[in-house]
Amino acid sequence: MQVLGQMLPEESPALGHTVPSTIAISPERTKAPTLLAESETEEENEQDELSIARDGAPLVVLDGDTAPEDLAEDLPAEDGLACIDGIRPLKILQDGETTEVSSKTSSATYTIKRTSDHYYCTCPAWRNQGSVPLNATPARTCKHLKELLGEDYELARYNANGGPSTGASVGKRKRAGDGGAGPPGKKTQAVPPKLLLANSWNIATGIQEAVEASIVVGTLISHNSGPDPTGWWLSEKLDGVRALWDPQQKTFVSRLGNPFTAPDWFTKDLPTDMSLDGELFCGRGQFAQTISVVKTINSKQWSRVLFHVFDTPSLHQKPFEERIDAVKTYFNSTSNVLEKTVEAQGGEGLMMRKPGSLYEGKRSATLLKVKTFFDAEAKVLGYEPGKGKHKGSTGALKCIMESGKLFKIGTGLSDQERRNPPPIGAIVTYRFQELTPDGVPRFPSYIGVRVDVDCPKDHVP
Repeated sequence: MQVLGQMLPEESPALGHTVPSTIAISPERTKAPTLLAESETEEENEQDELSIARDGAPLVVLDGDTAPEDLAEDLPAEDGLACIDGIRPLKILQDGETTEVSSKTSSATYTIKRTSDHYYCTCPAWRNQGSVPLNATPARTCKHLKELLGEDYELARYNANGGPSTGASVGKRKRAGDGGAGPPGKKTQAVPPKLLLANSWNIATGIQEAVEASIVVGTLISHNSGPDPTGWWLSEKLDGVRALWDPQQKTFVSRLGNPFTAPDWFTKDLPTDMSLDGELFCGRGQFAQTISVVKTINSKQWSRVLFHVFDTPSLHQKPFEERIDAVKTYFNSTSNVLEKTVEAQGGEGLMMRKPGSLYEGKRSATLLKVKTFFDAEAKVLGYEPGKGKHKGSTGALKCIMESGKLFKIGTGLSDQERRNPPPIGAIVTYRFQELTPDGVPRFPSYIGVRVDVDCPKDHVP
């Protein structure tokens, strides 16, 4: 195993070294796969990783100036929804564009959004088809999409993947499970795989506590003080979608046990004798796009996806280094990437792996995700009622940013703060990891009320 270096006692965790080279699997392969560089992953995804890369596009070796998303830049930008079977939509929505539609039976307003090669509608009819994957056969639809795009176009889109012939009703569909294995109308219950999950470690807080304790390296921030990560493996944490390659079923499975239906050309060269734990990834800053693509079935959009591999559960009783060596036997090593510029290039953070650790199918203290968090201020506009254990108290704070964007803060509030939340108009500090493409905080967490400011203040990078 090639080693870039391990975290040394006198190094800051942010400047420590990185893990075994990463492998990234790109869609098509013309020659033997090659070990690319270094990286790591998620939100439903939290591990250090190997990126297994197959070369359909020219092989790219990542260095300090090359980001993973560059691998997809040269892909054709054809718009598969601009015309279907010679029929064009009445209105063309660009990728990511939204539009509002009004209900004809109530005062409700719904939002239609295009993402990649499919459409969403917030109406109950569309949402009630939730068990049907996007780009399924036939496609998900509703009356609002028919009105916006046109009856003929929507029928063509509905049938595009081999749905009912023209004249079939575009409103009724069989329940998920009808016509499949098992009793009619029964939906197969997904079984979540036992994946190794990471504990969180706030690098800023960790370093501060370490200094106060006269210890050079920060301590684990969790329910209890954790191990000293000196000597642990480091790798970049990519913001993708966690996926397990199941060699028996020959499919990817999500953390919840649901399948991701990748095209055959994407999976045909994956191992048949080894499970792979990794991340489906379209590039840094492309989390929403990745979600959109992996929910499709056999879509050509999968050509934008790389599968980053960071472990193999098949060898769960072997030490981490042996598991990585086993995975690397499928690939040829080339070069490694230096770690320091992870966040400067839009990366999400780092993963730290304890040397010699085993693969535990649960959240483990041997795997830590290290992220940088940002603080900002927002004004409280109202409250969202709590549910479940928070029923009868505040579930979330409805807030507005300095930019005018609206969002909710639902975590970080103590039970007492939920019973007596900050008053409307109060300025509160919240912590978040990053902004979504729409400019709102992702995973905001409540910190407290600011008494020394009187207006919201967004984080300025």
